[in-house]
Amino acid sequence: MRIAFITDMHLDAEGEKPAGVDVRQNFLDALAYLAELKPNCLVIGGDICNTEGDEAIYRWVKSELDKLPMPYFVIPGNHDDSAMMAEIFKLTHNLIQSELYYALPMEGRPALFLDSGKGAFSEEQWNWLEDYIKALRDTNVVIFMHHPPLRADVEFMDSKYPFRQSERFLELVRELPCHVTVICGHYHVEKVVQRGNLVVLLSPSTFYQMKQDTPEFAVDNYRIGLREIDLTLHGTISNIYYLEPSVQRNTDT
Repeated sequence: MRIAFITDMHLDAEGEKPAGVDVRQNFLDALAYLAELKPNCLVIGGDICNTEGDEAIYRWVKSELDKLPMPYFVIPGNHDDSAMMAEIFKLTHNLIQSELYYALPMEGRPALFLDSGKGAFSEEQWNWLEDYIKALRDTNVVIFMHHPPLRADVEFMDSKYPFRQSERFLELVRELPCHVTVICGHYHVEKVVQRGNLVVLLSPSTFYQMKQDTPEFAVDNYRIGLREIDLTLHGTISNIYYLEPSVQRNTDT
């Protein structure tokens, strides 16, 4: 099964260009590239909105995603509103006390879609996750979440905006006999981090890519990034694709 993962679009109101970037066109360019990849489905990895959840932005995104020839799934990021997303994307049945999380089989392989929008899980989400992980302990699991569940040696993000429950997450998965693959965004970098049976695939943004080795915020480049994941009988294969923006960045903004 081939999955496309697009994350950290940071979309703003129509006509707005954060940091001079036409983020809406970047998102459309990423969607257009799916015609070449031909995935079986698409996962949107959070930070759909630039600063905070916006109903008009979610409705525009849904209208564009509904044009695709494949199914799609969404999870919230720290700049999103989980309840608003659940309402607009018709996922209210998966909204539990303001968190949006759910499980789906992907060609027989269990996939968990988590809500790390607050930088941590509630006890309710932890209980749900622990129950699923225990039930699936002999089966390799794919998890989609916005935050990397552990530090990734990206200095600025690790120090300022990490997932705050890394040790609890590692404690949950480290004794499992299966492999756990987490596909995430948030850090605006391409990176693979492995800890025992846990593999974390950090995915680039469609907005900008960050420098990894500086304690201060710094942009590395403004290419459009997206990840492809291929779940096969022999394991997980993943590739990153970068596109040059079709609209030149306005540096005067």
